[in-house]
Amino acid sequence: MKLSENTVNVLKNFSTINQSLQFKSGNVLKTISPTRTVYVEATVSENFPRDFAIYDLNKLLAKVSLYKDAHLEVEDSQLTIATENKKKFDYIRYCSPETVVAPKDGKSITLNDADVSCRFSLSHEDLEWMKKSAGISGSPNFVFESDGNVVHFIAADVKDSSADQSKLEIGAGDGRKFKVVMKVENFKLLEGSYDVAISKKGLAQFKHKVMAVNYYIAVEAGDSTFGED
Repeated sequence: MKLSENTVNVLKNFSTINQSLQFKSGNVLKTISPTRTVYVEATVSENFPRDFAIYDLNKLLAKVSLYKDAHLEVEDSQLTIATENKKKFDYIRYCSPETVVAPKDGKSITLNDADVSCRFSLSHEDLEWMKKSAGISGSPNFVFESDGNVVHFIAADVKDSSADQSKLEIGAGDGRKFKVVMKVENFKLLEGSYDVAISKKGLAQFKHKVMAVNYYIAVEAGDSTFGED
């Protein structure tokens, strides 16, 4: 098995959310942050033949990067990385699944349309600009807010009205008013544009417009208001 560039990028992104990963048989990769505030699901081109767990995902990626043309073999107790001509080898031992913080087995997360209070799109350019602005200001929160006519993306500290703010208009409203607050530290998204859906149950879905990747990020429910007319 050879990992595609797309899958390597997904795994690099996963490693920023959780250092460990449980691979499941098939072509769907899932991870969750240790605080369980960020959940990600990605469909990749590779089909993994069995379940296994890697404790240090960054070490695996570093080993793969040493090879110009790395081939992976999923064995019973280890992952073997080798050149095509088998002249170089690395062995990565599996860890016990119990040592890895991972999503619970079962169905994927789905948002019920009846619970979705707002939908909008977020461009790559707007997201990157706001992340940089929040970093400069030290803003701990991202806020998506609408007066019914316009949707704004804001970087702020919702606990400090005197703190700096950055504000960006990202689209037209649909008549509903809302204010949705999240933590900047949870926005560890792959580069790209996203379709966003926010549930009254305190969860926001960020669906990548090009790749088969979905992020689910916890909403700060106590600071948010959902879909008010």
